[in-house]
Amino acid sequence: MLIRIILIVGLLAVASLAYLWWSRRNGVVRRVEVPGSVSSETLGAQRGFRATFVQFSTPLCAKCPGTATLLKRVASEYEDVTHIEIDASVRLDLARQFDVMRTPTVLVLNTDGVVVARMSGPPSVMQAREALEAAPPETAPYSI
Repeated sequence: MLIRIILIVGLLAVASLAYLWWSRRNGVVRRVEVPGSVSSETLGAQRGFRATFVQFSTPLCAKCPGTATLLKRVASEYEDVTHIEIDASVRLDLARQFDVMRTPTVLVLNTDGVVVARMSGPPSVMQAREALEAAPPETAPYSI
């Protein structure tokens, strides 16, 4: 009887630690630089001049609509930042190209269409703003 109780308590502890580990990974911004650029034609929508949030979603994703609303709101706070939502079940070619294993997955493209940041899971507003820092605004090489 005592062994069963110890096993159950151990299993609950492992499950709790696994949940904490998984929840801390949601929305974490990882700065990356994927070689090559992604064109507006490939995405099926016009990229932003400064940066673009590219969100991969699926129809059964419970967190995707809220993530889309959050990213649209953050994009509206900045000049020349857009949000594009892509259905990963329809665009399997892009999902495979960018190793999308769960939804929502958000990529941040810079001015040139290069992926500079990646977030897996639903991000917070602060995480979305942090991801935009990877795509700094264009500045002229001279001043007037």
